[in-house]
Amino acid sequence: MSSKLELQKEALSELVSYSEKIIKGTETVIKELRESRKDDTDELFNLVIQGINWEIEVFNNCEALINKDGQQIDKDKMAQAVGRLGKVLQEKDDIKLAACLDVDFLPFLKAMEFAAMSAS
Repeated sequence: MSSKLELQKEALSELVSYSEKIIKGTETVIKELRESRKDDTDELFNLVIQGINWEIEVFNNCEALINKDGQQIDKDKMAQAVGRLGKVLQEKDDIKLAACLDVDFLPFLKAMEFAAMSAS
């Protein structure tokens, strides 16, 4: 049976290979929300949110490993970002939604990629 540490390292390794895709998808959906929606913008947005949720789940399960040498990811800041996203979603304002993804989640995704590379 795999140890918890081995499972955490495996999850972080998967996150590293996934990061390029989720970062690119997030950048694409931000651009579409700001400039011009496409037929599949809502579908892409939902996929991006699923990807962000997965990365948050990885963080929650690997926090001790990610932050073992100092705080790489601030859990409180991430929780605030999730709360802001919920409020912005209710407003149904594409510009605010793009800003939330750009300001709150894109830096989180990049920080997770860096943290995962450092920890795995």
